[in-house]
This record gives sequence, C-alpha cells and structure tokens, in this order.
Amino acid sequence: MISVFRKDGLPLVHDVEWGSGSWRRARGLIGAASLSTDQGLVLVPCRAMHTWFMRFSLDIIFFSREGRVVRMAARVKPVRMIWGGWPSWGVMELQSGWFPWAHLKEGDELIFRSKEDRSC
Repeated sequence: MISVFRKDGLPLVHDVEWGSGSWRRARGLIGAASLSTDQGLVLVPCRAMHTWFMRFSLDIIFFSREGRVVRMAARVKPVRMIWGGWPSWGVMELQSGWFPWAHLKEGDELIFRSKEDRSC
C-alpha cells in the first residue's frame, strides 16, 4: 500500500493499492462494493480505463511518469471508457465526489510514498 500527497505536502489518500501487473490492471475495481474517501487504486502503466461491470461511480486522475496530473474526470459512471491522453502514464481511481475537497488541478504534482517510508 502507498500514500499519495500533493507536492506541497498535503496528504490526499492514505490507503492506495499500487497495481502494475497485467491482471490487476485488467481487473481494476471490478467486483468492489465501494471505496472510502481514503482509499484508491493506482494502475501503471495505464493511459485508458473503463468502468464496465462497476457498481459505483469514480473520480479519475491520469498522471504522467513524473507524477504530474494530466487529466481529471469527476463522477465517471459505470459502463464508460475514458482516455488520459498521450502524456498519461498511470491512473488513480478514487471515490466519486473526492475532487472538491482535495483542491487538486491539472498540472499539480503527486508524490507517491510507500507506507514504510517514514519521511512523509
């Protein structure tokens, strides 16, 4: 598990699963009942994602290899497909409604830290 912060140190999400295997990327959150406000899933590499077979909406952040936010999509409903664009390298899936309180915008930089990294 990892935690995600804005570059200025503001904690965004503390309970994030990092998925880099092909099976984990293909499955995503299919079968999950919900996410809490402090949970998420990061999939890398990933330039596009779908919400087929999902039971709930998601807030989606596509980011570059350097962690820069390149696209945000709020309240993506089930049975949708979304592309992050060529600059995107990964995607973070979050609870729908997460964006307003995070004060995050395209161009902001994300910092990903493992739970074992005590420097955060």
